[in-house]
Amino acid sequence: MERLDRGLAFLRGEAFHRNEDGKLAVLIATVGNGSVVFKQESKSIFERSRRLADECAGSRRLRFHTDFIPEDRIAVYPYFIDGLLGLMRADPNFPPAELKKTLRHVGEAIHEFHAQGWLHFDVKPDNILVNWTCDEEGNKTVAGAGLGDFGIAYQLVGAPPLRTRVALGNFMWRSSGGQTGSGITKASGMFSYGQVCIYALGGGDLLLLEDKKVLAELAALGITPREDILTRHFTYFGPVNEGLLKQVDSREHGTLKKAAATAWLAVKNQPELRFEVWGKELGEAALDMISGMTKPDPTAARLTIDQVLRCPWWQEP
Repeated sequence: MERLDRGLAFLRGEAFHRNEDGKLAVLIATVGNGSVVFKQESKSIFERSRRLADECAGSRRLRFHTDFIPEDRIAVYPYFIDGLLGLMRADPNFPPAELKKTLRHVGEAIHEFHAQGWLHFDVKPDNILVNWTCDEEGNKTVAGAGLGDFGIAYQLVGAPPLRTRVALGNFMWRSSGGQTGSGITKASGMFSYGQVCIYALGGGDLLLLEDKKVLAELAALGITPREDILTRHFTYFGPVNEGLLKQVDSREHGTLKKAAATAWLAVKNQPELRFEVWGKELGEAALDMISGMTKPDPTAARLTIDQVLRCPWWQEP
């Protein structure tokens, strides 16, 4: 792409978003025969973006900038038509084969990211970008998909799990360990990816906690959104185990065990709440793969991205 030293005046802008100080935040513009996104970033995110693009040069699935204006900290990104979240909400009946293709591309993106030692921290449908087309007969086809938004990405140095002062990323998609802000490894991202797979395959109602009425009812009971999500984890995927407890800070053990006790009561009354039961609707291969990604034990029990990409489900029609 031509260097953008003359600024943005010659571009035909189609959508502007500005920060509170009035400075450009995001611009979607037409350049040649296509569109690109101009995004003004904070100094730390801009520097991280440039570093990531250098370290993961040649990536097919990670959505990095293709150009930049350093003096204004503006990064230029490829434009994608949709995000997975918006796509699913607009068309819950989007072709399953094309959603599977999208999930495969996301898995390949995570593989590229993990290969460089990076943790994304925020694998969720909002951050999965999708380009798709629709022909005259209404047939929809995914042309490409990728993983974006690396604002809180972190390169893990050494083997010990990462501990942060606060839990990072969206609470609905964090792993159980990620909810505590401790014990975070590549396995944490695999748990999030497993949930994204469930969402794309039709299980959004079981994962999302967005209804204001439900949130108000939880608050009236003294239950935080984080506690509710943890209870769902242990309800669907199994109880707290030693592998998880060893990886998180001991001060969080009480929170985990309380959520697990609530989950145990729920499953005792309704065994069908386990993913191993309702996940059968997805087919045996999908059930095995996603179960491997969402095991409560983040150590040896949870599948790595290499193992996931070798699962038989991807070869099924």
